[in-house]
Amino acid sequence: MVDIFPFCGVLYNKKRVKKLSNVLSPPYDVIKDEEQEFLYNLSDFNMVRLILGKDFPGDNEYNNKYVRAASSFNGWIRHGILSVEEKPSLYVYEQQFKYGTKTYSRTGIIALLRFDDVSKRKVVPHEFTLPTPKRDRISLIRSASANFDNVFSLFSDEKGKISKIMKKMKKGKPELDVKDVKGIINRLWKVKKRSEIKKIQKYFKDKTVFIADGHHRYEAALQFKNEMKVRNTRFTEEEAYNHVMMDFVPIQSLGLVVLPIHRVLKIPLQFSAQYVLTQLEAYFDIFEYPFKKKSEDKIKKKMTKELQKKSNEHAFCFYFKEIPDTYYILALKKDVIIHDIIKEDKSDNWKNLDVTILHSLVFKNLLGIEDNENFIFTKHQEEALNYVKDQNASLAVLLNPVKVEDIIKIAEKFEKMPQKSTYFYPKLTSGVIMNRIILGEKIE
Repeated sequence: MVDIFPFCGVLYNKKRVKKLSNVLSPPYDVIKDEEQEFLYNLSDFNMVRLILGKDFPGDNEYNNKYVRAASSFNGWIRHGILSVEEKPSLYVYEQQFKYGTKTYSRTGIIALLRFDDVSKRKVVPHEFTLPTPKRDRISLIRSASANFDNVFSLFSDEKGKISKIMKKMKKGKPELDVKDVKGIINRLWKVKKRSEIKKIQKYFKDKTVFIADGHHRYEAALQFKNEMKVRNTRFTEEEAYNHVMMDFVPIQSLGLVVLPIHRVLKIPLQFSAQYVLTQLEAYFDIFEYPFKKKSEDKIKKKMTKELQKKSNEHAFCFYFKEIPDTYYILALKKDVIIHDIIKEDKSDNWKNLDVTILHSLVFKNLLGIEDNENFIFTKHQEEALNYVKDQNASLAVLLNPVKVEDIIKIAEKFEKMPQKSTYFYPKLTSGVIMNRIILGEKIE
């Protein structure tokens, strides 16, 4: 059972903030130092000051980025930069964006998800979390008592009931309609009618929800809830801290774009590139794409197209520092039995992931490389190739994206994807809506 609830969202006040595009930001985990500085300079009220504040010399337990985020958040509410909705609503959130030559639209329902023992089995993560970013998000939620960002989740809407409601809501005028710094158009509508809210709540009762992105935020909110529960001898589950703000997107959405995360090997290969290719021939059919300087772009496009065509064949593109004028596409031979190679006690779906085959068969078994610290991970194909071409990386491996249905199958078995397997594009924009956690408040 998944229980979701309307809430009084915290939104930027359009009367006080004339240019909303200057206050929205990407989520904290994709902001690099230069972009953090750019966003700081863009506006005194940019979301980056809440989600990824700067560290300063002399910071201590009582004065640090988390304390400053809480102070800014409460100050912005007090001075009318942010406004708190008077009545609880659900919210329809659309992101319209371009990828390649296509324009996509991805729409979900934003609500509060209630933590309970049943929801633990109905809210399914697909990735492992790391201790450092988790500690960071816990520190932020403890100080600010707020969800500044949504957890991005997926659910099955086979009959299109929720999609129908969202489509109806999108005919009205949005509360928010703004293009952010990444060129993504963000729109937000309120679902205020009690009958519509109840209909949506009822529909979610028997749903399983899969976390697509925001695993650290989710686990931080859950830990915060557990810490607060210990202090409360009359815990009822209705407490505001027993909820987390979440964006629920139908799995059937045509706007779901999953990008591959390519691998770049930072350390030198212990063997020659030719020797590696000879070893790989036992498991893969290998196709060469040699190029000259004039034909490089043309061959690269051809290679990319062929790699995409082989998305069901466990195919990869290898580009070696030692052989800078050739791309190699490797496709797993049909007679290779994955079970004989990958010994982990995992499901067939997990074993048949491209990333599993790459890391288990190629990096671990053939090259003797296991530590993720030896790799650079990037969703940009050109960046991966340039690490080899222009810098000191020894090998770039390009992958096809993981299919959403494979992510779901693995999550349903309560297994976790190998690290750095998926990138749902785009990330949810920060600043569209926030949730203030008020101690003593009940969510009903």
